[in-house]
Amino acid sequence: MATELQEKGYVNYVNDFTVPGLVGTVKGSHIYKGILCNSGYKSTVIDEVMMLDSKSKKAILEITEQGSVTRTLQGFVESRREIDIPSGKIIVEEGKLTVRVRTSFIFGTASDNCFKDEDIQMLLSRCFCVNISMSFEEAMRLKKYGRKINLDRYKIPKEPIDLVILPEKENEYLIEKMQEVTMVGENYGGYYTRCHDDMIRISAISCVLRGNKVIDRKDVDKALSFYKLHQLGFLGTQLSDTELSVYELCNGLSVSDIANKLRISERTVRRAVKKLMEIELIYKADELLYKRI
Repeated sequence: MATELQEKGYVNYVNDFTVPGLVGTVKGSHIYKGILCNSGYKSTVIDEVMMLDSKSKKAILEITEQGSVTRTLQGFVESRREIDIPSGKIIVEEGKLTVRVRTSFIFGTASDNCFKDEDIQMLLSRCFCVNISMSFEEAMRLKKYGRKINLDRYKIPKEPIDLVILPEKENEYLIEKMQEVTMVGENYGGYYTRCHDDMIRISAISCVLRGNKVIDRKDVDKALSFYKLHQLGFLGTQLSDTELSVYELCNGLSVSDIANKLRISERTVRRAVKKLMEIELIYKADELLYKRI
């Protein structure tokens, strides 16, 4: 069925499970596109997820979190190159090849052993997974009304989320509050999905520590108290070393003070300050700069 869907242009079907096959490679001056380059905004189907080796699973994890995946090249690349692909881009520079696409994944497997693999567990936590033994109605109920994971007698849970229930109303409250205080732009949709899962896990930890089995408002508020810190970590990955250095000094200093401390030009500091203010990490009061977090 997956190959038929691919022929009709609905999905991108993976039949090469290696990192070069998924991401692509460069030989000489020629760029060989990986299978993920055909995904764009379409869903990517991996028919037997357990055929992915550890490096390939890490690559898939990276693209589900960031919307891009980067691999190190063996050969030397003379100059930076960018190539547009369906709803995305390939970037080659300094011995690295990066593929940017906004795909979602569908994983197929005939073995329950996949659920014992930690990387696969992480991948499935980012997807709408329908087990072959689960009816469509049951899958929709779990997606709509929160999470209730029934444990069998052979499995010891590694995460508190396996022990508790998240009611629909608390899930809706969590999402609403995340939207109210968000600093990350809407174009980072994959981040929101991952962060939502993280907030649920923190709520579950709070719930278990209190000896309860159902997440309540106190648990959700506990998770939300970490939300801005979570976003700061995400935003920090997008900042240059200079921007991070300037951010660290924004505790009541002026542009001139920061330039003197870092021994760089005020113009450079102003550029960094502009970026930091655009993503709302700092603010200015009486010409002095302060962190929001």
